[in-house]
Amino acid sequence: MEPHEGKRHYQRYDYSSPMNLYRMDYQDQYYYAEMKDYSQGGLSLLTNEKLVVGQFVYLEMKDYDMDATGPEKNRSYSGSVKWSSPYSSSDGDAKGSYKYGIEYYESAYYQS
Repeated sequence: MEPHEGKRHYQRYDYSSPMNLYRMDYQDQYYYAEMKDYSQGGLSLLTNEKLVVGQFVYLEMKDYDMDATGPEKNRSYSGSVKWSSPYSSSDGDAKGSYKYGIEYYESAYYQS
């Protein structure tokens, strides 16, 4: 279930970017994911990979740019799945069947 907007601790910023998703229990295999937004505490993403709440993940930015000012400045993020929901798009341009909220590990967050 997706959290209610009023309960957020940090402001969210829309940002769409392709990522590689690694499940911590299968680090030798990656899956396509797309970041949809981010905040100081975490990010949301779309993917076809089935994850469970509490699962640890590692994310690599495909558009990594150390000179950027947005979230692509960080090469990677790691954290745990905090919420999940099925995802469908009315425009047919969905990048994944599931939407997840990922909470960063303390040292991994992006500061805007």
